Amino acid sequence: MGRSAITLLILALAGGTLFMSQRRPGHGPVQPATAATAALVDANAHPVPQRSGDPALEALRSDLQVHRQLILLFTDEAKLKGKDLEKALDAGHRLHHDRRDLVHHLNLTLLKVCAQPASQRDPRVRVLLEWMEGDPELLDLDRLAFRDTLRILDHGLSQDQSLEGLSLKARLTRDLATLDRLEREVDAEYRKVFGGPGQPAAGGRRDRWDAYVAQLRKRVSVTDLLAHGVEPAPLPAAGEPDTKKELFGTEFPDKVLVLSFDDGPHRLYTEEIKAILLKENVPALFFEVGRNLGTLDAAGQPKLGHQAVITEDLVKAGFVVGNHSYTHAQLNKETGAPLDLEIRETDQLLRAIPGAHSQLFRFPYGARGATQLQALRPYHLRSVLWNIDSLDWADPVPSSVADRVLKVIAHEKRGIILFHDIHDRAGKVLPVLIPKLRAEGYRFAGLDAEGNLQPLQ
Repeated sequence: MGRSAITLLILALAGGTLFMSQRRPGHGPVQPATAATAALVDANAHPVPQRSGDPALEALRSDLQVHRQLILLFTDEAKLKGKDLEKALDAGHRLHHDRRDLVHHLNLTLLKVCAQPASQRDPRVRVLLEWMEGDPELLDLDRLAFRDTLRILDHGLSQDQSLEGLSLKARLTRDLATLDRLEREVDAEYRKVFGGPGQPAAGGRRDRWDAYVAQLRKRVSVTDLLAHGVEPAPLPAAGEPDTKKELFGTEFPDKVLVLSFDDGPHRLYTEEIKAILLKENVPALFFEVGRNLGTLDAAGQPKLGHQAVITEDLVKAGFVVGNHSYTHAQLNKETGAPLDLEIRETDQLLRAIPGAHSQLFRFPYGARGATQLQALRPYHLRSVLWNIDSLDWADPVPSSVADRVLKVIAHEKRGIILFHDIHDRAGKVLPVLIPKLRAEGYRFAGLDAEGNLQPLQ
């Protein structure tokens, strides 16, 4: 499914109003959106009567296609070097951008569906489950793409104690158990071939995973993807204004690491990650997208949404929160008022949450130039990037994510690790990574609200 198709789905899901990278009237130009998300937007405004093609189902189909494309882009990751790796990352970031917006609206749609009376809700949920469980066109390992959707549905039905609600929850529990089994199988296969943290490779082949990739190659073309990636603007030359203020992690002392999590807060995963970090006594940074926190009303006053309480809880637990723009736009493509709004709106929303405001800002995809760095100055914000990318947004196999992080750390020796708290992978690898890295002599640090290193853990 192409970008124009995703755009139509977004509109259908959200009632004809695009939210992807767009601004409200008077807030700058509307940016191109992906097609699947457009249909979702319209469906949210017209949930009844049912249409023959449910936009939520079409959004799931589109999301699966992006999932497949990401797997193919990085399936030969170890062989990608130099420009080839840059092209794969740029294309992957573009897919991640489209997928984030699609899933954002899909999750809102699913929660609205779960809140409907059972007579309206159940037929729609069953259509989605029947497709995920048994569509003959699906490959077995395609189902790894459905965990977030199943968990959102399970969360949306958590308060329903009716017979209908309990029946759907039992079905969701079975489907999630199936995904757990599939994930364990591909994870074990990966560890057998490549080893695990502190464990040598036992030998063998990734037969199941390789067979899956071979089938994907017959169904999905990635030829055009490499020509349409996110292209970060050239950075200012060393010594130009604001460049020295950026943090990458390469300037840290030897064996010092900072954990960071982008794109939240998430209804489920942020809390799970917070619990792990508190248990392990590890500080961390959370860079949050403004639209997840709330909106600004016509008078420009912050109106916090339900997820803002997750951010407030993070701050109460001692974590530092940063600005990650309002819509996760590619900011090196923005100038003037649209660029300012992406920064300012999230800044205002964070100020409305007790203790949440800091001077830390992370550019989505790291896409920025001198103009974008200059735009941070009126808000006294400091750019914080990373030098260790987990690629958890592209890789559904936890052991593979953990192995990648350990290999990059072994090369870099220090730095800022990039995870995302909108996926479940970070929560699965942190309990393995933290003890392993501590055993190797690494220490975990936080940054304060101004970007200074805090005491090591």
